Amino acid sequence: MFDLKIDRLRLNIDNAVGHEHRLQPIALRAVALLASRLDGRGEISRDRWDTLAAEPVDLQLNVMSDEQAAESIATAWTNALTGKAEGQH
Repeated sequence: MFDLKIDRLRLNIDNAVGHEHRLQPIALRAVALLASRLDGRGEISRDRWDTLAAEPVDLQLNVMSDEQAAESIATAWTNALTGKAEGQH
């Protein structure tokens, strides 16, 4: 178990008018997804955390479900923490 503090989340959100109320639940779900992915993983280097930067996430809330948006965010965070480039799995 470890503590991970997320200070800033950079999102590019298209067509957000009327969807503002969805942002907090999406972010909370993304954190839950991230936690489940990182549980027990040994490939995370804590010495990178001070300079950790996830790729920006493009969200189109008018065509994405909350789960899809949260999945996109969690994937960007996971990739940043594990050192994977976008598109690698």
